[in-house]
Amino acid sequence: DDATHRELTEDVTKFLQATVDHCILGLKILNQLVDELNIPTSGRTLTQHRKTSVSFRDLCLFKVFQLGLTTLKQLQTRAISTADHRQEVILGEQALGLTVRCLNFDFIGTNPDESTEDVGTIQAPTNWRPVLQDPGTTELLLDFYANTDPPRSNKAMEAVILICSVRRSLFPSDKEREAFLGRVMSGIRELLKNQTGLQHQDNY
Repeated sequence: DDATHRELTEDVTKFLQATVDHCILGLKILNQLVDELNIPTSGRTLTQHRKTSVSFRDLCLFKVFQLGLTTLKQLQTRAISTADHRQEVILGEQALGLTVRCLNFDFIGTNPDESTEDVGTIQAPTNWRPVLQDPGTTELLLDFYANTDPPRSNKAMEAVILICSVRRSLFPSDKEREAFLGRVMSGIRELLKNQTGLQHQDNY
């Protein structure tokens, strides 16, 4: 129920603030949680699943998404000083996986098998707009693409592509949407110009 979702997310957040190993475990739990609440499972009716999924989406998903991005920012700025290289790699993989899972969440309860013009569009809620539209978000992900190897680099690019797929109506105006897409295209053009990451088949 609603209280359980809030408490679980808050409890896992405490993990992220403890040791590096606790942080890794916390991110793994959040990845599993998003998967379980996004994909219907046996033992629950579709109605029960949708009710639980919507509750999680409204109460917790945005916070979980922000936790993934915050971890990436901490890795970028070397703020997690106690992490060794192996732990940094795992943290990056888990945080990027979480970011992609949150963006891939079934926000409006559509079946991906249904052929509609909205398939492929990320129906992110309006309160996600400041983070998705923030140039720092895509810059962070493009930086991870440029400075890591697969699977981190291709997960970072996957997240950028998903952010570019958010519904048009999320932006206050076409001008703001064009500016957003223009910034992303400039970043990707620079990567292509320098052939950054193109030596890795997984990045294609």
